[in-house]
Amino acid sequence: MNSLERVRAVLAGQIPDRVPVCLHNFMLAVREAGIPMEEYRRDPEAIARVHLEAVEKYGHDCIMVDTDTTMLAEAMGATSECAPDEPGRIVAPAIRGLDEVGRLKVVNPETDGRIPALLEAIRILARQVGNEVAIRGNADQAAFSLACLVRGIEDFLMDLASDPANPAIGRLLEVCYESHLAVHRALVKAGAHFTSLGDSLGGPDVISPTMYSRFVRPHEERLVRQLAAEGIFTVIHICGDTTKILDSFSQYDFCGFELDYKTDAVKAKSTVGAHHVLFGNVDPSGVLARGTPEEVRQKTRELISVWKPGGHFLLNAGCALPTSTPSENLHAFVATAREEGIYD
Repeated sequence: MNSLERVRAVLAGQIPDRVPVCLHNFMLAVREAGIPMEEYRRDPEAIARVHLEAVEKYGHDCIMVDTDTTMLAEAMGATSECAPDEPGRIVAPAIRGLDEVGRLKVVNPETDGRIPALLEAIRILARQVGNEVAIRGNADQAAFSLACLVRGIEDFLMDLASDPANPAIGRLLEVCYESHLAVHRALVKAGAHFTSLGDSLGGPDVISPTMYSRFVRPHEERLVRQLAAEGIFTVIHICGDTTKILDSFSQYDFCGFELDYKTDAVKAKSTVGAHHVLFGNVDPSGVLARGTPEEVRQKTRELISVWKPGGHFLLNAGCALPTSTPSENLHAFVATAREEGIYD
């Protein structure tokens, strides 16, 4: 199997020849390519070059094409800034109150903000390696997390706590949902083999499981169903410890979950991992960035032993790799998958 075939087998619920590797490495790849982050965020040629050089260097099976967590909120009117060699961050929301929700419009991915640069980068990558290496297009923040960025995180959480029945909350989530859905569709049209999303502000490290069930889960489940009906496989990423909501994840339609290192790996395999694809979940900072190559091998072997049986597994870090990650650690990471991840 080549890399694309290996990944496609897993996404189809089949057993590949070995565990595939996907790297959440855009920050590290930017540094290794010597390209300023601000250039990377906006230049499709730079985006493609960064990931092509990285896959040539490390030989991973899946390129995750990501720019940052502000692209979609920015396209909807929020203001972002980018410090040297750091990903973007939102410095001003798109709206100052729920009474302004009516002026928000669903984005057009082909024209709005920096989204067109991401789509063009996907097209370049598809032409270069699309028949050999899997391309994972990241659609940025899902409805709940996007609403937090568009409204302002603290203000939106206060809205939910003080007046959860306010109809404007539903309208905000809906315009965010439709904008997010449009990006998934555009990524696949551009050449991505599957998509992914972030929804970390909807996880237990930020809100209660009760709030997750009311405001987050319905939109995630709806998205998975709608994309699946269109033949699009997607992966949900929530930072932090998601152990408390693994049982909920297991009730979603077939999709993937990229779990952070804080999540109980054994419980994840026995719950959501029994019938869904797991991505992750080696500690990106404590192990991959700060550990030794032998520590990386050991932690990777431990995870493979738990998540490999029965398939449904792509090896990755639990979250984005820091820019300080040593190359020898990533080489050890990928090599361990090749050595320990073979299916009989």
